[in-house]
Amino acid sequence: MIVIGRPGIEAELGFKDASSCAGSDVCFAVGKPSRAMIGTNAGTFYGNEVNSSGSPGADCWAFLYEDSGGWHYVNGRCVISEGYTPGPGDRVFVTGCANLRDAPGLSSNVIGCLGSGTVVDVDSAPTYLDGHIWWHLANRGWMAHDFLVAPKICQC
Repeated sequence: MIVIGRPGIEAELGFKDASSCAGSDVCFAVGKPSRAMIGTNAGTFYGNEVNSSGSPGADCWAFLYEDSGGWHYVNGRCVISEGYTPGPGDRVFVTGCANLRDAPGLSSNVIGCLGSGTVVDVDSAPTYLDGHIWWHLANRGWMAHDFLVAPKICQC
């Protein structure tokens, strides 16, 4: 999973690999530990924005899904403060009005809609189904990843 995700997040956010970081480069280093989490056909891992001296900057998360072809990169986000990327126990902000479902998947029953700015707790590893990564929200239901990843907030 990390072998696919590292180049994906580097390309999306314009990072160089930390092993070749020099001068004024902004680079990506997989976290130690990586905090890798694999759910049902989906996963995530942690890393840092670093400079050429190896000093860490923003915390970064890469999100992937798995199918019969292997692991595929979805997206990545880097943040200065906690609460802007989904994960167990983290708080995230919903963008727009997002359907809340009784189970992961597009055919699951819609049980509500959460409006922009709603704060939620993610309490599970991710699940991949129907072309989306799904997260379980504590005491609420399931929501698609697309509505839980905050916009890029740092210049990584």
